[in-house]
Amino acid sequence: MQRFSDTFHFLPTKKRPAVWSLTLAVFCLACLTCLTEAGAQTPNQILITTEELIPTSMSIDGGKTVIGRTADKIHEMMRRSGLAYRIEIMNWNRAYELARTQPDTCVFSMAYTVERAPFFKWVGPVAKGTWVIVGPKQQSGKITQLNQIKDGTIGVDLGDVINEYLKSRHFNVVNSNDDDISLKNLIVGRLDFLATDIDDANARIARGHIKDQVAILFNFNSVDYYLACNPQIGNDVIDKMMTNLKKIKADGTAEKIDARY
Repeated sequence: MQRFSDTFHFLPTKKRPAVWSLTLAVFCLACLTCLTEAGAQTPNQILITTEELIPTSMSIDGGKTVIGRTADKIHEMMRRSGLAYRIEIMNWNRAYELARTQPDTCVFSMAYTVERAPFFKWVGPVAKGTWVIVGPKQQSGKITQLNQIKDGTIGVDLGDVINEYLKSRHFNVVNSNDDDISLKNLIVGRLDFLATDIDDANARIARGHIKDQVAILFNFNSVDYYLACNPQIGNDVIDKMMTNLKKIKADGTAEKIDARY
């Protein structure tokens, strides 16, 4: 085997010319540059977290495959970007915290707020949402705006951005980790109202077979939803996702996905 010393014939220390020292310095600098560039490579796989929410993100085979109106756009964006990834459905609070604290992790669908902005890098909007108030069906048509429920108790899922919105306006918010329990509390009168996204409201009402008991009373806000990524994800990766998301919207793919749901 040929040794390094057989190829490069070193001169005694006191007799090495200045040009040799310069060559060695350039060689070392080149090696350092290569190592630095290698450390800035695209992550091997991005974990994308989300919650089960019809028709936005749904598991069809025990969590192995995630589809939905927003999930399908994420799939297409990542495919066009050439990025390795996987989507996992979990509790919203866990989905949010993983993206906030774990490198190479993103979460959808996240409403952009000034408070959340510094903790993520944002790709989107990937969807639009409408916030609604759900209440007893006999109140339908009678209660049509927020100022009418100022004295009522409003159930909101823990970790939902609607919390911030209502609490900042001094509404009486009651949090829960279980959306089904909140709905049951509404039915039995322990809560006066629920505040949630319109897709979530429709899904809960359909799942509980309670259309004769509760109804969406009114809309109170419209928001844009994003894919929010851990800030350690490189800007080049974020730019690539953003570029391909724009192409999906421009070429009609996003509209076709929406039509499927």
